[in-house]
Amino acid sequence: MLKKLLFGALTCLLALSLIGCGGKKEEPKPAADNKPAAQTETKPEAAKVESTADKAILAYAQLYAYGLAEDQKAAGMTDADIKPVEEKVIGDLLKAFSAFPLSDENLQNATATYIQKLHNGMEIKTVLKKDDPTAPVVEVSIETIDQAGAAQAAANSEDLKALNEALQELHAQGITDDQLKENAEFQEAVLQVIDSYTNEIPLKARTSKDFTCTAVQGSDGKMYWAPADVEALAKFVNGL
Repeated sequence: MLKKLLFGALTCLLALSLIGCGGKKEEPKPAADNKPAAQTETKPEAAKVESTADKAILAYAQLYAYGLAEDQKAAGMTDADIKPVEEKVIGDLLKAFSAFPLSDENLQNATATYIQKLHNGMEIKTVLKKDDPTAPVVEVSIETIDQAGAAQAAANSEDLKALNEALQELHAQGITDDQLKENAEFQEAVLQVIDSYTNEIPLKARTSKDFTCTAVQGSDGKMYWAPADVEALAKFVNGL
């Protein structure tokens, strides 16, 4: 029976929750005043600003796009600083994938694989356009997820329909999600389906936008560049 289940994901509605860390969901908010925890705005002339504006804004853009920043130190972010945003972004992905009967390990693996695909596909780039000592301007460019296209791909997916129907049949026969989580063949099938679907998610053409920076004080007491409007950056990298 389980050999018939090597297809699909779980419905268009679920797919909509998988196709971006923004979509129609509430935008992640790191802390009060739109700054990651422990960072507060201060005057840039009060002390030397660490790192460069383009590297700092790249860290912010990556964090809000898929929950991970390659070089969080460039923005003066500690693990504790970024945790609220990371939990929001990755937490939403975990919630979406948990609709599948996946084991905890496979749930984590599926999420990590999806985030890596976002990282590779979006290819966020930053360029310092105005090297101002108090308010530098950084251009951010990105290929955001085509939400409408991804939803259409989900709606047309025979695999999505097949697994949904198979799960309904198994549940009707009394097979529980816990049993499916213990079945290696079924687990591998679902992972393959998720991988196949995420490969079909379309991206929009690369777009760019300028963001003015301001200086903030990090947890270490040093100053770092940050977007003056964090919410605007978060919306941009999520295609909103």
